[in-house]
Amino acid sequence: MVVLFFLLLLMIPLLCFSQSGKRTSSASKVSFDFMDADVRNVVRILAEVSGKNIIISDAVKGKITMKLDNIFWDEALDLVVETGGLRKIEADNVIRVVTIKEFEDEIKRKIGERESFRKDRLERQRMGEEFVTETVYLSYVSPGDMDKMLKGGEGTGAPGSQKKGFVSEFGTITQVSWNNALIIKDTRENVANMVRIVREHDTKPNQIQIDCKIVQATTNFSRELGIQWGARSDQTSSLLGNKEVMISGGRSFSSATEGGTGTLVSTTNLLGFRSGGYIIPYNVNLPAAVGAGSGGTLGFYIGSATDAFQLDVQLSALEDEGRGRILSNPKVITSDNKKAIIQQGKSIPYKTYSQSGTQTQFAEAVLGLEVTPSVTKDGFIKLEILAKKDQADFVNTSEGVPTIDKKQASTLLYVKDGETAVIGGIYEREEGSSENGIPGLKNIPLLGWLFKKQTKLDDRTELLIFITPRIIKNVYKNEG
Repeated sequence: MVVLFFLLLLMIPLLCFSQSGKRTSSASKVSFDFMDADVRNVVRILAEVSGKNIIISDAVKGKITMKLDNIFWDEALDLVVETGGLRKIEADNVIRVVTIKEFEDEIKRKIGERESFRKDRLERQRMGEEFVTETVYLSYVSPGDMDKMLKGGEGTGAPGSQKKGFVSEFGTITQVSWNNALIIKDTRENVANMVRIVREHDTKPNQIQIDCKIVQATTNFSRELGIQWGARSDQTSSLLGNKEVMISGGRSFSSATEGGTGTLVSTTNLLGFRSGGYIIPYNVNLPAAVGAGSGGTLGFYIGSATDAFQLDVQLSALEDEGRGRILSNPKVITSDNKKAIIQQGKSIPYKTYSQSGTQTQFAEAVLGLEVTPSVTKDGFIKLEILAKKDQADFVNTSEGVPTIDKKQASTLLYVKDGETAVIGGIYEREEGSSENGIPGLKNIPLLGWLFKKQTKLDDRTELLIFITPRIIKNVYKNEG
């Protein structure tokens, strides 16, 4: 009994799925207790209880033992059918109980009848009994695109192949490119359906203007502080037998004669010249990069009346600050779902060397915009965008050929008609500082400025890309 109870619990969900409809509140409940009862007799009893018309196949045989208490009659029938290895077929108010073999044979027979009917219908179509031909002229869609859509994405299909899209097995579509038309041959019903579909989709495409702004802002700042100074002392020392003692910056002879005379030059490559022909080599030579139009210097000189002591000092300073902005504004108009490309730039030649010889090739440095727009039903515009700004860098070259500074952004986004979106930004900042001087002495507080040069650099670059799509409303304003 316990085994039978759990068996019923497992079978009830399966039996519920096999019911053809919802059970009504008036369905009868039954209780049974049979042992080795004939299956045919059990099914007949259920027919009497349910009031249904039940037909039992002659091949249905066997015995069944069952005990059911207060269940619906249709559940009891399902249990009897499943337990006896049978199948039931419901049609209107009649239930047929057959064996599994009879059930499978009937399914095969019905499939064969449908296949025979289909083949007979295809044969009639092939013989042209039901076919009509119609020419459909297109205004905005190409024949190739419309042909592909009607065939379900396939370019061609052999007659008699499995049906795809809207064309029947033996239907044909012929493209007429010179007058933008399609010749459709198919059954009257299919032709009418395809003509309706063509009219629905051969519509005026939206025209979209893409306005792109590429803004590049730069800020440059540099500062240099330098110093040059030289001291000269020329004295006669009694301790050395009235010998001349001179202290100055480093110097050497550039030329000499047998008499011991010659020309002095500074080892630091810079001399201070004063009246009387005196030369003062600099002890410290760390100037800022001043020149015409940049920076400035401040110098002062201290000397004795007899020129026994001389001091020449020059302070130099340079500060450079600049700001710039480059605005690039490519615009392009295209149709819905059609890629548009606009670009402007230079082709930079360079040479390559191989076994076949020297060849000249070109590298592209362009400002370009590639975009494919698609208008959605809710007024948004889907954009597939590639915006790039390639620029030749003539400061950094390789064998005389400038390098290419590349900046680009590629994205997919949805933008409301007429609104602006920022699709990318690149921020660069280069900071640097350097200090040149005499080791040890340059680190002395305050006095260290007499022995060092300081340089500071701060460069900033920012790139922003703005996109504004607009649906053009008046492209067809002169029509109808």
